[in-house]
Amino acid sequence: MRVATIRQSVARGIRYGAFLLVGTLAAGSADAASRLHIGGQVDTDTWAQKGPLEVSVQIENRQAPLYQASWRQDRWYVEAREGARYQVRVHNTSGERVAFVISVDGINAINGQRSALTSTEPMYVLDPYQTTTIKGWRRSLSKVARFVFVDEERSYAERTNQANGDLGWIRVAAFREQVYYTYRKDEGQVRDRAGERGPAPQSSRGVDPQASRGDVGSPKEQSNPGTGWGQTEKDKVREVQFNPEQVACAQVIVRYEYHSGLVSLGILPIQRWHDRTLERDNGEYGFALPPPR
Repeated sequence: MRVATIRQSVARGIRYGAFLLVGTLAAGSADAASRLHIGGQVDTDTWAQKGPLEVSVQIENRQAPLYQASWRQDRWYVEAREGARYQVRVHNTSGERVAFVISVDGINAINGQRSALTSTEPMYVLDPYQTTTIKGWRRSLSKVARFVFVDEERSYAERTNQANGDLGWIRVAAFREQVYYTYRKDEGQVRDRAGERGPAPQSSRGVDPQASRGDVGSPKEQSNPGTGWGQTEKDKVREVQFNPEQVACAQVIVRYEYHSGLVSLGILPIQRWHDRTLERDNGEYGFALPPPR
């Protein structure tokens, strides 16, 4: 397989083809986040971990808290803000290369098509202990369209007629690299990593749709969020060879909702607002009580 000489990268699956993320990757272990217990039922963290992956969400370049409820141990929740750009950080905690498929609203973030989180889909690849930031929908080997929170009717999935039951879901499925065994008379059984002596790689092409970015605003109270097509930014990648195992070894699931949605789900507490006009009309604070000193 030809490997493009570009700074960053992404994996493009079709079983044996891949793009290696290298550009803005930072080597080293992710810092352990302190956990805060809330009300005995919901924990708050900054990283979600399953298997060899740690995943976090940054909204407008600030780390967002991830909530996990005791009754929903299979997923984490994050609060969306309409019009806010966000990005997903993924860290490889293992000493081996790991690939991952990232699905946003049920759509593969690389090729813009419905995702089943399988090993045949386009995927990203991380070297041992590396971290990368997935900023948006991939337009080409050098550009992405930023992820941005919008009302679901303006989401990328809806506007490309691919709306599905995964609106509001971010899924990151990890795949280990296949291992092949060969036999040599002089050395016995030898363990080979796929991509070094494995089958010849294949490649595929993604899609390039169009959409627009909204403006940053406050949380919506009467609607549900989706992920829109934000402004284009440079984000270079190069193609590498990676043979994923057929079955994912782990999956990190993040659900995003506006504040009101997280309150409805019991993830965030109900905020009780004081109506000063009503309080004054009821007389509780409507009269002069002790005279001023």
